[in-house]
Amino acid sequence: MLRLWLDYEDLTRIRITPGLSPLAQTVLGAQSLRGVGPEPLPGAWRSRTRAGLTGPSRLLLDLVPPGRWVPDFLTPYTLVPGFEPEVDAVASTPVRRIRDELERSYGPRPVPWLRRLAGGDGEAMRTLVRGLRDFHRVALADSWSGLGDHLCAEASRHARTMARDGIGGLLGGLHPAIRWTSPVLEIETLRDGDVHLDGRGLLLMPSVFVAGPRVLVAGEGPATVVVPSSRPIGGTGDTLPQVFGRTRAAVIRLVGADGELTTGTLAARLGVSAASASQHATALRGAGLLTSERRGKTVHHALTPLGERFLRGGVSPE
Repeated sequence: MLRLWLDYEDLTRIRITPGLSPLAQTVLGAQSLRGVGPEPLPGAWRSRTRAGLTGPSRLLLDLVPPGRWVPDFLTPYTLVPGFEPEVDAVASTPVRRIRDELERSYGPRPVPWLRRLAGGDGEAMRTLVRGLRDFHRVALADSWSGLGDHLCAEASRHARTMARDGIGGLLGGLHPAIRWTSPVLEIETLRDGDVHLDGRGLLLMPSVFVAGPRVLVAGEGPATVVVPSSRPIGGTGDTLPQVFGRTRAAVIRLVGADGELTTGTLAARLGVSAASASQHATALRGAGLLTSERRGKTVHHALTPLGERFLRGGVSPE
């Protein structure tokens, strides 16, 4: 059992992200590839990914066996989010930290190339960097847009829970393996012990690649709690274009991700005129999926409970 101790400042620094860390999603995806259970992404993702792996990306799998504590240096927190800044942070990790974390995860004698990595071998680090890039390209690049939409919807759901039920409602309802008894967040995960955040804050990140919660606590950034997605990425939400048309399906997803959008923002996001965005919103409002409220010179749109159920996959298209 891992216990995260949150003080007042930590509670003011709780953030919910759809996945500021593409590298973390990549690493968790690599571990998921070695696991069993439901496919995290549609289209026989595991077999397709295995078929496209390169030599370096196959070696990456040695670092992420199922049931093991993934070394924290593989999931760095960077002030500038993005895949390349994070890969650069991995490449610049001090050798002593790499050695300590590999030994903690795999014991004193891991497989040979990991021993070279732990010893500061430059070619081993270059192989790891190539493996991370190759795995991201083969496993996630084609799915990244749809995955991003899905994780945005998940993050938005958590944000609405916090707005409706407060911080306690959010932390207490994240997952059955997570319990909140102020000021301690107890998490059943591969780690154990007590971690006092001391004002670092807490970052909540959904992922389709985990079956239970994960915690990333190394470094000086916020502690990151990775929580499983509440539904598979291939649910009813993927049939929205068939039911409503591509543009109106996009309206539902955009409003669901942000919680509320103006007509002008919708138009900009969709790349259509304000009049066209207004027409689509009017049609969805007539179907009971949107509400619209005028505030001064702008009209704000939000999903109704029925619209949220369509987005989450809780309503059949029929």
